[in-house]
Amino acid sequence: MKDPVRLERYQRWKAVFDTKQGQSVLADLKKMTGQDSPTARHSIQGGLDPYFTVLNEGRRTIWLDIQKALTEPPELPEEKGGD
Repeated sequence: MKDPVRLERYQRWKAVFDTKQGQSVLADLKKMTGQDSPTARHSIQGGLDPYFTVLNEGRRTIWLDIQKALTEPPELPEEKGGD
């Protein structure tokens, strides 16, 4: 069963991002969110910088959320009948 609110968002986003301009915006967002770059970075002391890593993972999560919203029509679990 489709969630009507999420389905409407999916349809609006698809309508926007399926255009030539929308594809250009998606390419920009992919670069801005660092999708193709490592999320971890070494600190000056030589270990991993946890703050930088968390920041980059947050950016990356935005990209993954956009991709999921554009590729998976929202589904709700089927409701089970009364027991």
